[in-house]
Amino acid sequence: MLIIMINQSKYGRFVIFFILLLITCTIRLIGDYSALGNVVFVLLGSALLINLYVEYIIIQIFRKPDFQKPSIEVETWVELDADCRGVKARAMLNRRDQSAPLLLMIHGWKSSAESVRERAEWFCEQGWHALIIEMPGHGKAMPVEKWTAIRVIEHTVELMDALDNLLPPENITEIVYYGHSMGGFVGLNLSKRIDNYSWGNKIKGWILESPMTKYSMVYDESLIHNRIPKVLHSTIKKRLLVQFSALHPQEDPIHSLMELDVPIWGLPQQPTLILQAEVDTVLGRSHYDLLVSSMIDAGREKILTTHLIEDLPHSGARTNLTRNYHIEQWLENGF
Repeated sequence: MLIIMINQSKYGRFVIFFILLLITCTIRLIGDYSALGNVVFVLLGSALLINLYVEYIIIQIFRKPDFQKPSIEVETWVELDADCRGVKARAMLNRRDQSAPLLLMIHGWKSSAESVRERAEWFCEQGWHALIIEMPGHGKAMPVEKWTAIRVIEHTVELMDALDNLLPPENITEIVYYGHSMGGFVGLNLSKRIDNYSWGNKIKGWILESPMTKYSMVYDESLIHNRIPKVLHSTIKKRLLVQFSALHPQEDPIHSLMELDVPIWGLPQQPTLILQAEVDTVLGRSHYDLLVSSMIDAGREKILTTHLIEDLPHSGARTNLTRNYHIEQWLENGF
């Protein structure tokens, strides 16, 4: 029973390696060994220490934000929740009394529903329903043991199914998805799954604001930023892919980080509006360039509208007149 609990824990493998290291050190201290035996113990202890370090890095990769920002506390918004594999998924809904389009929105990493509320309320002022998915471990949403973008997709699907309780399907004329940063990354993968859902055929467009599109780049930059020795990069990557696949057995196994990049990760087939911060101090321009070139390579340039916005920062822009103008023009032109 104890072994099962350790294996299921976020720190399970870390604990196992730590226990093995303690056992190795204890045996070495109480025994009297030859020079060869001492060398063996040093090598074994070093291997266990390296594995402990690698497991610590993996834990950091899968962890949620340390601090959860406040969520929406406005009367016009009501909470929607749903069970997702034992974790309560959470969203905030702002609905109209009559049939209307629905804005399905997901905020960015380390943000919350409150961080994008003004963006969504602009749509509400135009007569739309709005549903903001709060990512696990963000705002008031319940955290998960190991955080991945796929978990956000799972929560989104459960919440959309539960939406019928507050907003009947016949009251939704169409759906436009709006994702900011990490929310854009989630949306890109969701875009290739929509045929699996009863509400998928209602998605008529995608708005992606300064979206993340290349996980492999974020991963490589994080290793450099945290000064992880190059000799360990390959080991960390292999273990990351194994654990990612183990977390999501219902998904096809991931064999390369390239599978977490556009276009393999996902590419919209409906009209798509990209609103990109011209000076993106968080992700840079590479993610935007990859998405645009991928859409063109896929022959989807006719459904693509892009804008580089000079006065739009990557994050913190709760309101932006230029952004609103481009969204309004895109909607008026029928996407």
